[in-house]
Amino acid sequence: MVTPTLTNPSLTAAICSLEHKAWAALCNSGADLVPLLSSNPVMIFPGDLILTSVSSPTVHDMLQGPEFKPWKSYKLSHDEVVILGKDSALIYYRVEATRDSETFKAICSSAWVLEGPTDGATGGWKMAHHQQTLI
Repeated sequence: MVTPTLTNPSLTAAICSLEHKAWAALCNSGADLVPLLSSNPVMIFPGDLILTSVSSPTVHDMLQGPEFKPWKSYKLSHDEVVILGKDSALIYYRVEATRDSETFKAICSSAWVLEGPTDGATGGWKMAHHQQTLI
């Protein structure tokens, strides 16, 4: 993966690709999302749930715990990327996801930051924040 920069026109495509990679990971297991997360992620979910690396439970505990249920499928639409700074970007979009007999519809946003080596599978981009608002 070419490391996207703010002057690289592939930034939007790279961030969109990473967000799809995150949802695809969640269709397999919560543990598959962990390598995509920053060192101190913040995740805000419907139902008054805020998870961080120091919350109780932590975001890592929740993703890797026995109560995590993978999604069966997902579809993102209306995705847009906004550059936030030198090494960060925000993506926002609508999602429709299913698992078991549940259909989940939300407006989501994720902030991605360059963190660590830029030659790995994610090009150094890590998810620092994710929020879901039910629709």
